[in-house]
Amino acid sequence: MTLTGDLLIDLDAIVANWRALNARSAPEVETAAVVKADAYGCGAAYVGPVLARAGVRTFFVALPAEGATLRESVGREPAIYVLDGYPGETPEGWEALPPVLYRTHELRPVLSTRTQAEAWFRDHPGEPCAVHVDTGMNRLGMTPDSFRGLGPLPEAVRLVMSHYACADEPEHALNAEQRAAFAGLTEGLDRPRSLANTGGILLGPDSHFDLARAGVGLYGGLPFAEAQPAVSLFLPILQVRDVPEGAAVGYGAEWRASRATRIATIPAGYADGVIRATG
Repeated sequence: MTLTGDLLIDLDAIVANWRALNARSAPEVETAAVVKADAYGCGAAYVGPVLARAGVRTFFVALPAEGATLRESVGREPAIYVLDGYPGETPEGWEALPPVLYRTHELRPVLSTRTQAEAWFRDHPGEPCAVHVDTGMNRLGMTPDSFRGLGPLPEAVRLVMSHYACADEPEHALNAEQRAAFAGLTEGLDRPRSLANTGGILLGPDSHFDLARAGVGLYGGLPFAEAQPAVSLFLPILQVRDVPEGAAVGYGAEWRASRATRIATIPAGYADGVIRATG
């Protein structure tokens, strides 16, 4: 018996989830794939190529180093956007130079501040990028005034995007507010627009605009309740015991048996990513 577990990642399920989310929008709407954080822990070097073969033309990562790794696995054709933007000058102590990574691996930064935009337009004139405008999440993104201050967008800007804060709560009032704000800020632009994450895709056509960004739903996560499970964890049992009614089990005696119960102990816990929960 081995005392370690096995994590099964179902690449076919990830592809099926992308296809299911892609089918939620009109044919003219592109469905991109978010593979940040090593494809949510599933391995971007494995997930990226199967999604590219399935038809994904645009990917999103968080960091330029992630984009460089992804580029090696998906080839030169897909567009790869870096959500954390463009730092301009390389911060002291960084081993991998972000400006070099962008040019060498044809990465497109998502520019979230005027400073980032000015640096990119200066350092990489004419090279593709995206602009992120905040519409109410107050995380990343230019303020509406900063976005308007850019004036006519250079041809290098291939995408204008924002991000829902509450798309996993369909009835939340902020969804309509953000949708209206984004539509107003981008009205008349001759560039593709993107607002919808996984939850936004599920909100319906008014949220889809030109490009939707499927993220956590690809990997079986909520709010995409119809997703196929993409990850399965198999663990051995170390010990089985019978506990009587009323006996406490585990840290803090937070769970008590409501009846005579047979329990099992497995070699995994929250240090391994298995969330501690009470019954």
